[in-house]
Amino acid sequence: MLVTPEVVSKVRRQAQQARSQATESALLDAGLAHFEEHGFEGLSMQAVAERAGTSIGALYFRFGDRESFVQAVLARGFDRIREDTDRLLAKATAEHASPHAVIRAFVDLAVRVQQNGHGVFRAVLRRALVDPSAWEPVGRLGNDATRRLVAALARHPEVTAIPDWEQRVMFGIYAARGAHFNGMYNAQAPMPREHEALVDMLYGLVTRYLGLPEPTPAAEAAQSATPSTGAAAPASPHSPAATSPAAPPARRRAAPRASSG
Repeated sequence: MLVTPEVVSKVRRQAQQARSQATESALLDAGLAHFEEHGFEGLSMQAVAERAGTSIGALYFRFGDRESFVQAVLARGFDRIREDTDRLLAKATAEHASPHAVIRAFVDLAVRVQQNGHGVFRAVLRRALVDPSAWEPVGRLGNDATRRLVAALARHPEVTAIPDWEQRVMFGIYAARGAHFNGMYNAQAPMPREHEALVDMLYGLVTRYLGLPEPTPAAEAAQSATPSTGAAAPASPHSPAATSPAAPPARRRAAPRASSG
């Protein structure tokens, strides 16, 4: 086969594009890691470039300016959270998980996302104190994820029989996220520190507000025989490597007492 100059040129362009995409990916990952450690106020473009193993010129060439880079980094982190959510719900649907297991796995993922990305969320919150619109992407992210949960629960008649179940799911998850977010920054919050106990409490908050009956012993036994709905949750917004524990069948626990504080 004759290798023409056109073929050689095409191969070179493809190689250059691959290197460029790899560099951009490395810069975004480095940016997420840097935000988590230093927040937006401590952003050093030079430090990000060094962390990515490239030059600051390459960073500015691809993103233009500091603010454009910040927005690109946040978009990457949010996209990964959406991917993790979709993967978890698709797995739960394929395995015919009970609504209790689906909700608990979703709450578990939400807790891990907020815990592992607390530095980024805190930095966005600080921005929002000056410019409230800065929090809008985070709000949309949470609502989009919860709508995916609603869609996954729509196939369960025991859920859809509950009046106003969609709104109850949306608000229940909103309340659980808000309680957890507050607890991360308020040492006096009446929240368990151990992960499983925290997930149990928030899961109970959602299912009780929804009005979803506790599963019968027979249903729990059947659910324990099915594959788990655990999903890969990000170890941080920039490193979705850690795998969250499999979601066990819903546990029967007494309702937590409301704090009078």
